[in-house]
Amino acid sequence: MAIGMHAATAEVIAYDDATKPIKIVYDTWTPRPHFIIVQREQKKDATDTELQATFEIVGQFLSENRQFVDQAILSFHRGSWYQENTSKWHAHICVPLAPYLQQARNQIRNIPNNRQWQGAQSAEQGITNLHKKNMRKYQNYKNDCIQKPIPNSTPVESIALSRFNPNTNEFRLVWLASTPRIGVVAQAPAQTKLASLYRFMSDTRVAMERALSQVDPSFGNFGCHFCLYVRDQTDTFTTCRPDQILTANGEISVDPNIVGYIQMDENQYAQWLPSNVRQKWLGEFSRAEHFVRT
Repeated sequence: MAIGMHAATAEVIAYDDATKPIKIVYDTWTPRPHFIIVQREQKKDATDTELQATFEIVGQFLSENRQFVDQAILSFHRGSWYQENTSKWHAHICVPLAPYLQQARNQIRNIPNNRQWQGAQSAEQGITNLHKKNMRKYQNYKNDCIQKPIPNSTPVESIALSRFNPNTNEFRLVWLASTPRIGVVAQAPAQTKLASLYRFMSDTRVAMERALSQVDPSFGNFGCHFCLYVRDQTDTFTTCRPDQILTANGEISVDPNIVGYIQMDENQYAQWLPSNVRQKWLGEFSRAEHFVRT
């Protein structure tokens, strides 16, 4: 995953606030445009205090690095997509490639000697090479999803997405139109905290895994990314970005209050979609550039 064994890779600080139990470092384990949030005293899980500090330090960091603001995403890997190469808790700040590359080429001087960097001689070479490799990889994933035969009726299709909408009316879930992502809509985003969004995503993943795996074992240890939109801010309220969603009758509309999404496996997403909107989504997906930044 993103953060490596510190015995093998040198830590490069991107942002540090001595008052906080966490800090932000460059992703020196994998050459991609991610900053990684790590604990000062690393362990398997994060406390509520460390999570709150994470939401606070992201806003501080982006206030001093405004070149990343418009597309910054705070990402937490979960299920089978988490802690594959490290047992330590961490989170990702995913940012656009070009400004990260401009900054990283001056900061990452000692290039790690591991399979992720593949013998690169500079940060720029390593990051560029991996980006091209990932472009091909996700194109292959997309093609596999489009070409894979899907039965007219799938076991998980019977589990409605609305089943996981909370009773508090704080959030609701929607199918995004051209990506394998479940969008999260905040009913009152200006009054909704990132901590609340994270808790909702976390509780939702657990409930989804429980329900889905009962009818399809492949959804066990449900792998996904929690992706929270973030910005430069002194508070920790959610950030809205508009996105296209699929309505129940298969139409596409734009919702302005998307505050984040749950990134899923392409084939699992296609199987979970209701059959009456599945072909519409596959058509939109086939025309979109599929690249998982988080």
